[in-house]
This record gives sequence, structure tokens and C-alpha cells, in this order.
Amino acid sequence: MIGYKRAQNVLARVVAQAPSTISPADIRRDLHWLPINHCISYKLSLLTWKALYTAEPSYLSKLISPYVPARTLRSSNTYLLSIPTGVTSHFSLRSFSVSAPSTWNSLPQHIRSIDRQTLNVQASTKVTLLPVCFYCLVTLRQRL
Repeated sequence: MIGYKRAQNVLARVVAQAPSTISPADIRRDLHWLPINHCISYKLSLLTWKALYTAEPSYLSKLISPYVPARTLRSSNTYLLSIPTGVTSHFSLRSFSVSAPSTWNSLPQHIRSIDRQTLNVQASTKVTLLPVCFYCLVTLRQRL
């Protein structure tokens, strides 16, 4: 992960033609680039949305299922996905069937409820992730 972050920082500097005195995080923010871990969440959320609403690719849509509670709850219509139980190893936590529902369930409901006719899923997801990651960055700088 560190290698990817370093490569992204170098590419941001090259694209922005910025000197080395400017922080890479500031350059990425100006370019509207997400940090690597948020890029992974972004792509995973988009793949999950495609698998849910278009059933494409079919091999991924078979791995996820909507959350159906045993009785009527307020969370019944919040577009949650069920997370498989019995997952114990670190490697299995990285599988699509486990990580996709976890990432999807962590999104705000207004993004999870975007249906097939809405075309701005990508923009909504990225707009949600950008303030979150840069808010964390600003609070870390204020503590130092």
C-alpha cells in the first residue's frame, strides 16, 4: 500500500508540476484525487452498485445478497447487504462477498438508495468520500 501511495504522490506532483515544498496531500486535494484506500472503497462501491442494480458482472452479483431481517424493522428499507458469518481468516475478509457488503453498508443511505435510473452514482460516492478523507487530514494537521 505504501508503494501505491508513493506512486500517487509522485504522479500528482508531475501532473500539477508542483515543487517539492508543497505537500502531496494538498496537491491531491487540488486535483480531486482520493487517497489509495479511499480509491479502493470507491471502486468497490461502484462494483457493488453495478452488481446490485444491473446484475453485471453476473459472477459478482451472485456473491452479494440484500439484508432481510427476521421481523419488520426500521432498517428493512435501508438497502443494506448481508455480511456472511463465520469469516475468520484475514484473507477471507478481503474477498468480494465480505468486503463489498461492509463497504456498501458504510455508505450513507442516500447513496445506497440511488436506483438504476440515476446516473450520478460515481459523483455521489466520490463527493461523499472526498470531504471525509480530507477532513481527517485537516484534523490530523491541527493536532500536530
